[in-house]
Amino acid sequence: MESFMKTLPGPMQINESIIVIAVIFILLYLILKKFYIKPYLFILEERENRIVGAENRFKEVEDYYREKIKQYEDEIKKARVNANALREKLVNEAKKEREKIVNTAKMQAHEVIEKSARELDSALKKELKEAENYVEVIAKMIVEKIIGRKLA
Repeated sequence: MESFMKTLPGPMQINESIIVIAVIFILLYLILKKFYIKPYLFILEERENRIVGAENRFKEVEDYYREKIKQYEDEIKKARVNANALREKLVNEAKKEREKIVNTAKMQAHEVIEKSARELDSALKKELKEAENYVEVIAKMIVEKIIGRKLA
């Protein structure tokens, strides 16, 4: 084999320096693998795991907040329904109260009108009697003047 090597041109001949370089290269590779490549790969893997973990936590938190938002929206819908029902109830009560007040006012007005009508009727009767008495007195005076004597 040595004779074959000697027939090859210089750059292609294998000698001890190539073996030393190969051994140094392999040792360098093993040292780099142990102290640089493995820790670097470990850091990359751990980084990837942290990213995946953070994404999973983000999804969990996002799902949690979506659920909470849905609950709040449901509660808001219930509150609106309750508020509308309460508003309708208050409006109906106000209408009933208004009708009650109006009816009471109408009844009181009718009572006042009837009382006024009775008082007016009574006052008119009194005035009519007074007018009749006055007319009688005047008629009597006219008759006495016409006849010229007093009537008994």
